[in-house]
Amino acid sequence: MELFSWPVRVYYEDTDAGGVVYHASYLCFLERARTEWLRSLGLEQDVLRQRDNILFAVRHIDIAYLKPARFNDQLDVTAAV
Repeated sequence: MELFSWPVRVYYEDTDAGGVVYHASYLCFLERARTEWLRSLGLEQDVLRQRDNILFAVRHIDIAYLKPARFNDQLDVTAAV
């Protein structure tokens, strides 16, 4: 199993009034990492849609928030299949 890792910098726009990453922002991080993972495999989602009528849809997400991330933190989003 090969692990894919994608670095994410936390921007001010990702945080809430308390200065921590807003819970829904993590979903954006995950979506961007998924796109970059596919791209690293040579799979461009727009090409797959236009050429082969293939679309990717998220069916289920389960998240446990273990530790807050804050403005300017550097995160590593990882994925494995």
